[in-house]
Amino acid sequence: MNDAIIDSDENVLLICSPVGTGKTVLLTQWVSQHSPRAFPGGVAWVTLIDGPHSTPTIWQRLRAEWDLPTPARGLLTTPLSEAADLADALSERDLPTLLVIDDAHLATDPVTLAGLEHFLLHAPACVRIVLSARFDPPIRWHLLELSSQLRRWSAQDLAFSAAEVQQLCREQDCALDESGIDALLDLTRGWAALVRIAAIYLSSRREEPAQALAALATLPRPVSDLLAGELISTLSPGLRLFLTYTSIPAEFTEELADSLIGGGSAQWMHELTSLNYPLTSVRRNGSTWFVFHPMLRTYFRAELNRLGTEIADELQLRTALYLQSIGEIAAALPHLLAVAREQPLRDFVNEHALALTVEGQGALLFDGLAAMDPGSLSDPFVRLLHVVDALSRTDLATARAYHDAFEQARPQASSLVHAETLTALTRAVDIELAMATGTFSGTEDTEIPTATGQSDVDFYLAVESATALLATGDVPEAERRLRAAIAVADQRACPRLRLRARTRLALSAGLDGSLTAMRQRAEAALEFAHEQHLDDTAEAAHAAAIAGLGAYVQGEHSDIASSRSARWEQQHFDGSTGPLGGWLAHIVAVLTRADSTDDPSRDAETLRHEFGRLLDTHPATNSGGLIPFVVWRLLAVSQTYEAQLLVDQARTVYGDSPEVMVAQAALEAAANRSRAVLDLVRPLLDPSAPTHPVHAVTAWLLHARAHHELGAVTHAREGMENALRRAAPEGIVRPFLDVGGALELLDAFAGSLAHQNGFAAFIRRHPLVHRRSRHPALTDTELKVLRQLPSARTTQQIADDLGVSINTVKTHLRGIYAKLGTNSRVKVMAVARRSGLL
Repeated sequence: MNDAIIDSDENVLLICSPVGTGKTVLLTQWVSQHSPRAFPGGVAWVTLIDGPHSTPTIWQRLRAEWDLPTPARGLLTTPLSEAADLADALSERDLPTLLVIDDAHLATDPVTLAGLEHFLLHAPACVRIVLSARFDPPIRWHLLELSSQLRRWSAQDLAFSAAEVQQLCREQDCALDESGIDALLDLTRGWAALVRIAAIYLSSRREEPAQALAALATLPRPVSDLLAGELISTLSPGLRLFLTYTSIPAEFTEELADSLIGGGSAQWMHELTSLNYPLTSVRRNGSTWFVFHPMLRTYFRAELNRLGTEIADELQLRTALYLQSIGEIAAALPHLLAVAREQPLRDFVNEHALALTVEGQGALLFDGLAAMDPGSLSDPFVRLLHVVDALSRTDLATARAYHDAFEQARPQASSLVHAETLTALTRAVDIELAMATGTFSGTEDTEIPTATGQSDVDFYLAVESATALLATGDVPEAERRLRAAIAVADQRACPRLRLRARTRLALSAGLDGSLTAMRQRAEAALEFAHEQHLDDTAEAAHAAAIAGLGAYVQGEHSDIASSRSARWEQQHFDGSTGPLGGWLAHIVAVLTRADSTDDPSRDAETLRHEFGRLLDTHPATNSGGLIPFVVWRLLAVSQTYEAQLLVDQARTVYGDSPEVMVAQAALEAAANRSRAVLDLVRPLLDPSAPTHPVHAVTAWLLHARAHHELGAVTHAREGMENALRRAAPEGIVRPFLDVGGALELLDAFAGSLAHQNGFAAFIRRHPLVHRRSRHPALTDTELKVLRQLPSARTTQQIADDLGVSINTVKTHLRGIYAKLGTNSRVKVMAVARRSGLL
């Protein structure tokens, strides 16, 4: 307390908290330790009592206690003048002095309050005043705050710490471990009197600590008596009813309170605030939520039970409907489970079960359904929800198991939802599971039946059917469905499904070869995820992987995918963990850090191992496009044999897809088998071939390199022109960095690539291009002269442009010729282009 009293800039400390929070004990201990040494002017302790009769003499008593002379006012004195005279006398004496006013909330008559306010405002800085009260005395505290004289302490400042709770329990022979101490703190919130009573109660119990704490949570008689005697019995009947009704939710807003009591909650909240009642508040999503002290809420919940089940059910239902109306779906479910009638819960399941499951609250839903009717867990609708739940956690083994159970029970009807809802959900789940496990055949039914009226189910089917269309190559129809679904989705539709749709839109742009649009959409999806507090979801990890892959292909550095891949979650029923977005997103994260890694061999081995496992366990349909990138990383660290094994494994899964053919061609190029390279890439160069633009660029570069090695320079130049033509519109850079010899060919053909010279120059100057020069380094001035040579200007003109003599230019030219091993301007420009100097 030294900081709050002795060393504080403020000279008034107001300690305001409920009964039993330790105000008086704390002050007594502190005063006994710090007087009179710290306060040579004296320490006075005044305890106020209820009523006006004793308080008018407070200033006279303080003057006598501090041995101050009586002012010459005669008999015409008032409490206000006495307070003013006392402040003046203390100011003249100018000695550190302490005044403690306990039970200050009992100062209620206007005369006493006027004198107290005046003294607080005019007491000199040498006087430290501490007021202890259950609630604020009604004086103008803002005047003290405006003049920086006031510091406040509340119940939170007085609450016991874990160490203090442990010490008190030890004094009462109450043995609790760390988890028990934490549980006791959660129950009591560190409220001193409650902690002491609880410790005494627990020490008298003979059962295990966990059982004793559970019994304590039900409010045994000592705790109940304290709450009733000190905090509840003094409340008006209306206020008690307000607290009883609002004890239904764990937290409430004024709007929810109005719904529960029928209006007027603002007035009741004002009264509670005036009484400093132990309620805490938090801001969430633009609203203020009020929270009871746990034991007070338990007390009022018991009061509610005495009013009968009909009233309790009605309040539970009102709470659930309000929470649903603001999108707090998971918070609504426990209230519906408490309602005796089953129909509200069935309506909730029909409307919100899918959203609840997708949002990661499946376990809560299934536990609730089991409590309502254990037989409901075998309902086909619930079995499908189990599949959705497992897929949301990338737990494919569990998803398959529940899907098998669902298939075995077909054509069982659902008792929870209508047949059309079950049909739509079945179709969506079938597609998502097939895509996730790599069993998608392209023959699955992707047609969307008539809308079910359940927005989340309809939205889910639209997103998954669009994903299936992406896998079959029908990108325009997939985009149309995704955009239509997003356009008609209500703002309160499942946010995670809306994020999934945005992520799939980004994927569709990438599959169509629009890398810039892909990155923009993925970044927009990540912004949406952040706005909706969905950063730690698989969909956000997928969006990050898409954005990171786009940056990687366009030759830009981005750590967005790798930063997300570091997040792991407990996601499988067997307790195992995995990457937040699944192994495919994690592979992208490792791949995209290739330009900044400090251990390329380790990362290449990670890619080989994880991609191999992906192919073995659940080869997602859209994962094949990564195989060429992984192969290039393996070849970069001379893991040719391992790369060949991976390509063979990919061929067994994807067949001779364009991506597999490109990867095999890369291996043939590494082995210098140029004719084999040409045979592999020839079918991929056909404009009608279903080759992704990125892999088409790679194929053209491999084509150009193979022809150059076979001496067909014209075909090599044509191949390079075609590669640049395909790459330039979307800024595709990565293949030029991966394909061995591609940069050398760019250097060799520099200036002779017609309309592609500009993009070729951009790649040759790219920051990720690293050349090994076989020549001594040129000086800065020699580089300036060298870059003037393609202009065909004379030596004299170059000298004039550089502002030097012609002999200086000739000297630099001789140095350039010597370093590059040539003896003419034409030859030196050719060597400079091959070396990347021009």
